[in-house]
Amino acid sequence: MITSKTLALDVLHNFVPLNALSAQRLKDVVSGCYVESLPPESIICRYGECDDKTVFLLSGTVALIDHHGQQTLLNAIQPAANYALVDSRPRQFTIKSHTPINILTVNQQRLHDALVWEQSLSSLAKALFANLPPSMDKEWVLHLLQSHIFYRLPPMNILELLNALIEVPVKKGQKVISMGDKADCCYFIKSGRAEVKQLDHNEVLTVAYLGTGGFFGEEGLLKNAPRNADVVMLEDGLLMRLEQKDFDRLLRAPSVQSMSFSLAQAVVNSQEAVWLDIRLLEEYQLIHLKGAMHLSLADIRLKARQLPLNKHYIVCCDNGQRSAAAAFLLGIQGYNASVLAGGLWSLSATERAQYLEAA
Repeated sequence: MITSKTLALDVLHNFVPLNALSAQRLKDVVSGCYVESLPPESIICRYGECDDKTVFLLSGTVALIDHHGQQTLLNAIQPAANYALVDSRPRQFTIKSHTPINILTVNQQRLHDALVWEQSLSSLAKALFANLPPSMDKEWVLHLLQSHIFYRLPPMNILELLNALIEVPVKKGQKVISMGDKADCCYFIKSGRAEVKQLDHNEVLTVAYLGTGGFFGEEGLLKNAPRNADVVMLEDGLLMRLEQKDFDRLLRAPSVQSMSFSLAQAVVNSQEAVWLDIRLLEEYQLIHLKGAMHLSLADIRLKARQLPLNKHYIVCCDNGQRSAAAAFLLGIQGYNASVLAGGLWSLSATERAQYLEAA
């Protein structure tokens, strides 16, 4: 097995519908995915399944077997192999390798979201530009729209958000936010570069550098907590400030999707999603959902990249509030994350007895 980093993106542009994506969005889609090498007779999918995988054949030959047992061979050099392998749901064929093969597997919903956004971006941009002040930098707006933070927002919310932004000129060396300060807004970088520093075991460390199109300050708003970082400008620039009331109304609420426990557990049972518990480790160890992964809310920003990108995460905590913050932070990093509505407290006594366990 080799990682997707070893595969040139221009090779992927030979496949439909990957060829409809910009280089950056294609990179987002395959990030965290993998190319898998399989021997003959390996099962890729089975007839009747409703999985969340979109599979592309890179090399070798596969057998497509219908429900009557009739078999058709497909080689990677054939024109039909330029498309995803029989991508309808439920699966219309059992597909297995006939020879040694290489396949690329991507998350179907992630690809769908990218295609919807890519194909609507031009129309959305035209509509936005028609309603924005002439002074608004169109190139910067287009750059901003590429961010995962906007993927789930209705167009009207995006327009209102852009109109709500307040210009803030900044100078090199200026500290924009400080650790411990009250969080009352967040910032988008229109020009200039910034350095993000956090305290780690009594040592101040640089954790990120941000440039045009970047944003910061949202974490304190999500957690209703003091700032956990210093952000210092590395050069003169221009920031766009979004006040907390506008952030909550336009950005946070529409970006987070919630699910009832019964629906969420059904999705987990079907292996289309996994539980992600974001409470403190001590809370998780006391009791948690069976099979749940753990990554505390405090570590989401720095350690989320340890999570595979090609999974759907249903985030849970005690009452759902911390989960909403975690799902938002995961979403802006490109993850598909939903929230367990009401958290673990929403489970009935029967559900708690059946689905919860101690570490």
